[in-house]
Amino acid sequence: MNDIDSLKIQILQKLIRGSVWGGKHTPLYFIKKGIPMNYRNTHKGQKIFEMVIQELSNATWITIVSKRTGRGSEEHISLNQKMIGEIYRYLEEKTKNETMKLM
Repeated sequence: MNDIDSLKIQILQKLIRGSVWGGKHTPLYFIKKGIPMNYRNTHKGQKIFEMVIQELSNATWITIVSKRTGRGSEEHISLNQKMIGEIYRYLEEKTKNETMKLM
């Protein structure tokens, strides 16, 4: 599995575990804090992270909205609840392919 697919899976699983669907949202920097260090601390990793977020947004799997908070304005992220089936199929397919490769 390449970096892009593994990062997509990590982001989607983190949002699913937190039950961040539809009207419930979380700051984007919380998602950044939860990914491996090589995606946060290197220029290449940051570019991959931004590309993955853009791909997920273009596929309408996630929504990114600017919200006003006590510290100013921040980008918040949530999963699109209309894409539940598609997201779960993607995760199932990718994780099944990985387990088959390990055997």
